Amino acid sequence: MMLSMFILWIAVFLGAFLRRRWTIPLTLVTLAWTAVLLKLHMSSDIPLNF
Repeated sequence: MMLSMFILWIAVFLGAFLRRRWTIPLTLVTLAWTAVLLKLHMSSDIPLNF
């Protein structure tokens, strides 16, 4: 799952570098996918209170 996020971000950076039109929609999809993965993987029962 995290590999898919990594591959999507590589595609976003390549699209920005090559100035492609699909970069902005792909960035929005990648941001949403990153938020979903972080929500799923960052749910811990141990609170991080410093």
